[in-house]
Amino acid sequence: MELRNFFASIGIAVSGLALIHLAREIFVYVRPSSLPRYLKKDEKGTSWAFISGASDGIGLGFAHELCRRGFNVFIHGRNYEKLRRLQDDLCALYPERQTKIVIYDASELAEDVDERIMDEVGDARLTLLVNNVGGMAMMKPSPYVKLHDFSYNEMKTVLDVNANFTAQLTRILLPRLMQSQPSLVINISSIAKLGFPWLVPYSATKAFVSALGEGLSAEMRADKQDVEILGVIVGSVSTAGHNVSEGLFVPSAGALASATLDRVGCNRLSVWGYWSHRLRGFPLELISQKTFQAAATKEIRRLRQDILDKAADKDKDK
Repeated sequence: MELRNFFASIGIAVSGLALIHLAREIFVYVRPSSLPRYLKKDEKGTSWAFISGASDGIGLGFAHELCRRGFNVFIHGRNYEKLRRLQDDLCALYPERQTKIVIYDASELAEDVDERIMDEVGDARLTLLVNNVGGMAMMKPSPYVKLHDFSYNEMKTVLDVNANFTAQLTRILLPRLMQSQPSLVINISSIAKLGFPWLVPYSATKAFVSALGEGLSAEMRADKQDVEILGVIVGSVSTAGHNVSEGLFVPSAGALASATLDRVGCNRLSVWGYWSHRLRGFPLELISQKTFQAAATKEIRRLRQDILDKAADKDKDK
């Protein structure tokens, strides 16, 4: 009888802990956002946000959403025409907001990056940085490449675009963010940080971005700087570069950006930005990383083969 009571007590304790964990998870997605804390409007002017990789996809979604919520925005990219079209759209939709284009190719990092970025930022009241730039679009015809098949320049480009530029941009803008504190840095990461085959350097950069944010968060707290660092884990998103239909588990770029901004102030180092991505992430806590990688490998193998088959068909038609 005593043994039965013991196991019953264990069951009650485990159930209680599970309910507490569930309540905490739900609270993250229903609590009010702390984003207004970083939006200042007074005689010194209105707060600015800097969005890297803003010409397409998630970055474009952040540009619209931050303007809608009252921020002026620096929109960064390498394609002036795309950024100019975005700027025109933002000015038409949010006439009270200011926008400024920042052209810098993340794949061509050089020692002039400090000067060129700060020349554009000037004396703006910068309180928010969204580190979004990244991707594997530079790899043609397929982004799924075996590690030993990369050339030196291809590898360097992947690392520069997805990791080095983010680190350098954060380093450059951090003094201004500290000057304007309280301020916020949002780092867009990916589930790929767990390690995907045929995306090895890309996966490594996502792990780097996560560690960069976590280390910087500790440094800001140690130095008593009021700068929040939030890492955001992203699943599948419907964008021009990722041509999949929107659905329950595939939000639009705008919906993902909005949800991410709603997570600000959740008191976590990293968070799934979109609630349905979090649901899909729950099983990762119950299985080993190798088991997850095996499942991911099966799906990536299919995607990789589809792309290679389509490329081969195009070559035949030429």
